[in-house]
Parts: sequence; structure tokens; C-alpha cells
Amino acid sequence: MTVIAINSMILDERLSGIGHYIVQLLTHFARFNQSTGNPHRLLGIVRAQAAHHLNAISGVEPIVLSGHGGRIARVLAEQTTIPHRLHREGVDVLLNPAFTGPIWGARRIAFTVHDIYFRVTPELLPRAQRLFLSTLVPWCCRRADAVIAPSEVTACDLLRYYPDLLGKVSVIPLASRFPGPLTLPNVSPAVPPFVLLVAALTGNKNPLPLVAAIKLLRARHPNLFLLHIGSDPEGRLAAARVRHGADAWITSRSGVSDADLSAAYRDCLCFVIPSLYEGFGLPLLEAQALGAPAIASDRGALPEVGGEGALYVDPTDPMAIAAAIGDLIDFPARRQALRVTGFANQARFSWERTARATWELLLENGVGRPAQVENA
Repeated sequence: MTVIAINSMILDERLSGIGHYIVQLLTHFARFNQSTGNPHRLLGIVRAQAAHHLNAISGVEPIVLSGHGGRIARVLAEQTTIPHRLHREGVDVLLNPAFTGPIWGARRIAFTVHDIYFRVTPELLPRAQRLFLSTLVPWCCRRADAVIAPSEVTACDLLRYYPDLLGKVSVIPLASRFPGPLTLPNVSPAVPPFVLLVAALTGNKNPLPLVAAIKLLRARHPNLFLLHIGSDPEGRLAAARVRHGADAWITSRSGVSDADLSAAYRDCLCFVIPSLYEGFGLPLLEAQALGAPAIASDRGALPEVGGEGALYVDPTDPMAIAAAIGDLIDFPARRQALRVTGFANQARFSWERTARATWELLLENGVGRPAQVENA
């Protein structure tokens, strides 16, 4: 019996984007395993406050650890106490799905690196975070048997900055947490009054030009407003509010349910992702899956992920962003066409395909052999 573990220590009470990735992998791994008579033992290494996510997955055995609440405590545990537990459980294959994790304690170890914007756009990160990531991520990758990147862009960035990883890096795309209905949902013919931004507004998310674009559009469309769903940990949206006097037409919400988030995607005029860099861009697929017309930055992995189902703009140019949003207001047929192409594009991705490719990489191909993965 092969013992397979996923380091789920990054999970918290509420799921982040990486949290959904972990839960989807474990859910599908359990199904694959059950369909072949349970030849493998599946473990999830998890903190006590997040154990409920794994308890809900039949066929996964949670290994619950306590006393590792903060990031520093978690990272230290991943390099000290957790490897001993892995060794005690006889783990053969360990997947670290969130940049870093134990580099020993299992016979074969893989890492998922979702982006390296700490190298591509280092000026956008606080100095301490930049130093932490630029030190620990390559150190972990060099000691791994395999590294998973969610996009060709991220894979190329990894090899550009760390060419010694050649032969280790495999591209396995992600998928939307909202698979979407079988057909494109209908929308009201009326023009919705709000533009949607979904993000934890770290440096790469770049909200200021979007706020400036909406201010330009409000001269013609005074009811237009911006709905932001997510957090603003660095005060970037708060600064944009002050700079453009935007308190009356920016609404921010955090901690929303999946049902409320889905409704926002379905009801918005359009979804905009103006990032300066993304290693994948899950909200773009979510928007397309739920019928939101999507406008995206022309940088990073967003054109790769969004395909023909989005309008692409220079994220530093408020006039270009305003022009793209204005077209969707003035030409309803273009808005509907973008919904149709976006919905078709997101169907190229699924969690079943993501998990299957990861499962094969970990087991059938052998960790360290790059897998050939197709999106469609």
C-alpha cells in the first residue's frame, strides 16, 4: 500500500483559493482511490481549526496537528516536527500544494508553486515577504522531486529564474470552484449598475487604474459603481477611494458566502481583473463559469487562462479600461458575445482533469517526470 499525503497546513476555517485547490485534490484523489479498490492510504496533514474540511471527505484520513496557528509557527513545524510525523506514518509521496513545506519525511516530494511574482515584480511585495519567499521557495523546489505550475507562464518564469529546475516542472492548470451550469444562464436585458472586482488586494492586484476608469465612466453613467469582494490588507483600495473621492460609489464586502459571490458574478455588468501579474487567475474562470463578461489584464497568465473569452487591456491605462467597460455598456450584443465565449472557454478546465493529472504525476508517471497535460 502506497501512503500519499497532502500538506494541508495552510487551510483555515474558511477556504482560500489554495484551500479550494487542496480540498478538490483530496476529494478527487479519494474517488480515484475508491474506484480501484482503495489500494492507497490518503492522508491530509491539517491544523485543528481546519480539520472539518477533511473530515467531510470520505476516504481521506486527517492527521490533525495543534499549536501551529500563525505563519511562522506553521513554517517552522513544516521543517521540524511534521517530517517526523510523515516518517512515522510511512509516507511514500508528499504533495506540498502551497509554495513551501517539508523537504524530508517522505520518499518522494512534490511542490505546487502558484506564481513567483516575488521575482517577476518584486517591488510589489513588502520587503520581509519578498525575502521570505525568494529564499524559501527555490530552496524547497531544488530539494523536490517534482514542481507543479498552474500555467505555462508560471512554468517559464520558474525556469527563467531557476534554470536548475529543468526536468522537474510540470504544468497542471487549476479550475473554477463554480463549475457553472450546463448552459449559459440568462440575464436581464437591463444594464447592471456595477463592475465587479474579486481579490485580496495585494500589490499585484492593481485596483487604482480600475477606480480611475470608473470615475471617467461616471461622467456618462452616474449610477455606475464598483463592488469589491475580498480584503484590502495593504490599504490599496482605501487609498484609491481617497484619491478619487470614491466613497459614494465603491462598495467593499469580505467574508461573503459562495452563494453571494456567485450572485455577484451573475448580476454584474462585467468582471474586471486588472492585475500586473497572475500565475493563473482563478476569479477569471469563476466569472466565465457564471456568465460574467470578463475584462482582464494583458499580463501574466491571464491571456493563457482566459483564452478568447475575455477582453484584454493594459492594466496601467485607466482610459483603456474605461473604453472596454464602456463598450459593454453601449453595445449589449458585444457583452452577450463575450459571455458566450467566456462560458465556452472555462469548460476547458475541470477539477477532475486537474486532479487526474496530479494523481498520475504523483503515482503512475513517478514524481520527477514531467506530465503532458492537456486542458481540453
